[in-house]
Amino acid sequence: MRVRGFGLARLRDEEQGAVLAIVAISLIVLVGMLVLTFDLGRGVALKRNMVGAADAGALAAARACGLAQGEASAKAAAGDLAADNNGAAKVTGFKIDPSPAVCAGGGNPDPDGKNTVTVTVTVPQQYFFAQIFGFNSGTVVASATAMWTSQMSGPAPLKLEALNVEGCLKGGTGSSCYVGYDNVGSQYGWLNFPEGWPVQGQPNPPTSCPSTGGANDLKNYVGQMGGMGTSSGFQPTLWNVPVWVCAKPGANASAQQAIQAWVDAYSNPAPPEPRPVVSFPVVAPASAPCPAEGCWPRYTNPAASYPVIRFQGFYIENLYRGPEMKKAGLTDECFGTKKVGGNAFCIELTVVPADQDPTTGSPIVRLID
Repeated sequence: MRVRGFGLARLRDEEQGAVLAIVAISLIVLVGMLVLTFDLGRGVALKRNMVGAADAGALAAARACGLAQGEASAKAAAGDLAADNNGAAKVTGFKIDPSPAVCAGGGNPDPDGKNTVTVTVTVPQQYFFAQIFGFNSGTVVASATAMWTSQMSGPAPLKLEALNVEGCLKGGTGSSCYVGYDNVGSQYGWLNFPEGWPVQGQPNPPTSCPSTGGANDLKNYVGQMGGMGTSSGFQPTLWNVPVWVCAKPGANASAQQAIQAWVDAYSNPAPPEPRPVVSFPVVAPASAPCPAEGCWPRYTNPAASYPVIRFQGFYIENLYRGPEMKKAGLTDECFGTKKVGGNAFCIELTVVPADQDPTTGSPIVRLID
């Protein structure tokens, strides 16, 4: 009995087998950690790289489609951008909605102007430590969808005076300018969008202007500027020069706040998505100096309306309300020496490159997924 007890005690105290088991388990855990930190970590880095490649490829393809260059050119543009991000990346999926024909300027475009292209890119990944477990390689995949509109979408419901526009453009691409708005017969420069844009064939100047039910309609429309947010697809065209467009009376404080909220939400998107360009209606003066399109009268009875002669694209940098404008020392920049009321406000604009201005026929492209 003692011998037997001695044998059990010896087996209980024997540690060599346990050490081997612990070492074996530790090695498996260590290799697993190496797989996680090296192979999986490299996979995460490649995935991030492919997301950027897919985004850039989708934007490039959408721009090519917006310029009606056709499906083959759009796919090649996506492939070039994917390869720029990673030389081993390939475009393995390419889909144009509603049909490839719209990429060449034909077919039946989306009625709201929301034509899209989806690009899928892949890149192979060779595993190092994972080969111990029988995994030699894998594939990293990423997709992105971009939208293009061939026309300007969601113009700002604020007029720009032709002379102010000319002054802004003189500074060249990237220059900033300030445009002030103050009370002139209860009008602050707001336009009644989209209802206030007259229909071709109807009297112009209009004999009456529609009511949109309050300032909230204007505030909600502001969120659609530049085709952003939930766009109504409002894409007005100048069927005559000028076209008198109905004004929206009042200072519309909620719409002012909505512009600042729009700036906060959309003005500085993460790369590679481009900044949204907002088209502004340009109105002609009533007296000299007159632009090339001429000077035209404005009407206040029975409804106020402004003579729109063209559109001009700008980046919107900021909106300053009365106290904010004074605090920033911008009153002179916005209004010169003119004395302004407490409801006056001012917008800061930046001149965009000509090839990114939708009013010149350049497409607007942005990521949507």
